[in-house]
Amino acid sequence: MKLNKTIFLFIGFSLISLLNINAQELTQKQLEYEKNKVQIFTVNERDNLLNWFGDRAKLMNLTETKEDEYTNILIFYFVKMGRLDDKDKENSKEEIIQKLDVLIKKQNAEIKDILTVDQYKMHLENYGEFMQSIKNRITETDY
Repeated sequence: MKLNKTIFLFIGFSLISLLNINAQELTQKQLEYEKNKVQIFTVNERDNLLNWFGDRAKLMNLTETKEDEYTNILIFYFVKMGRLDDKDKENSKEEIIQKLDVLIKKQNAEIKDILTVDQYKMHLENYGEFMQSIKNRITETDY
């Protein structure tokens, strides 16, 4: 399913990325970004979380068109959310969570427009649990 591949790629990379990038191939800006990136999940934890979300997303039974729209919206907001906890942003844990909540509300408004009522309810449940796990880890992480 395209949704799984795309969501996992961008969630993993943008929000809770644990990729190791060869420092010799990075520009100065990329080096600075990597230096400031906070990793709040282990590889195992990230994989388990992404698998759980992917399995739940499958149950929404989206058409290919709706799946593409849904994925595009998620990716757009994942990229925005992915930098909130970086050290160079100097956000407190409370500020990170507040800013996440603002982005989640905007994202959900866009998603609501493309899904059926039942699909949207599933999205809210799945995504709510997914984001709660992330918020919990942000609260628990020292950085």
